[in-house]
Amino acid sequence: MSSVKDLKKDIKHMVKHLLDECYTQLAYSEPISQERVLDIISDIMILEQEIISKISKKSYTRGKPHKVDFQKLANEFYDEVVELAERINSLEE
Repeated sequence: MSSVKDLKKDIKHMVKHLLDECYTQLAYSEPISQERVLDIISDIMILEQEIISKISKKSYTRGKPHKVDFQKLANEFYDEVVELAERINSLEE
């Protein structure tokens, strides 16, 4: 797997892409669906904060470092991204 720095960069890039899609939807959507788009934007920002904080977490218990499973976090993030992308795509219907 790539380094932690690359993982964070990929996360930020994917979040930026999702936000761009949301802002495009906001610009061209009906006023009724704008609230749904704002909810999705909020969820995207929360997801980014949670994943980055989990990756950056450094916890020690009685001298033993806390191991972070980066592959698990990456998979969790990408699963959430797919769900958010589906929510964005459902706005177009």
